[in-house]
Amino acid sequence: MKVAIQKALALESYAQTVYRKCECCKRVRDIFFRLNVKDAATGEMLVGSLELCKDCGKNFGEITSTEVTTERTIEEFKFE
Repeated sequence: MKVAIQKALALESYAQTVYRKCECCKRVRDIFFRLNVKDAATGEMLVGSLELCKDCGKNFGEITSTEVTTERTIEEFKFE
């Protein structure tokens, strides 16, 4: 069941946040995630998508068993 949910609901992180209305909670906030909803039968064709704030994205991550994070490491430095 979880495999089918993960295939039909793909949660992706944006490279840069956008200030818009979250399509789940309807609050105007920074948008961190996009939830792509694919055809349930095949899991291939895109049906629609939702732009999500950090809180809603984390909740959908728990639902779909997807690890989500809002922190990114651009480049690591090693000092000796």
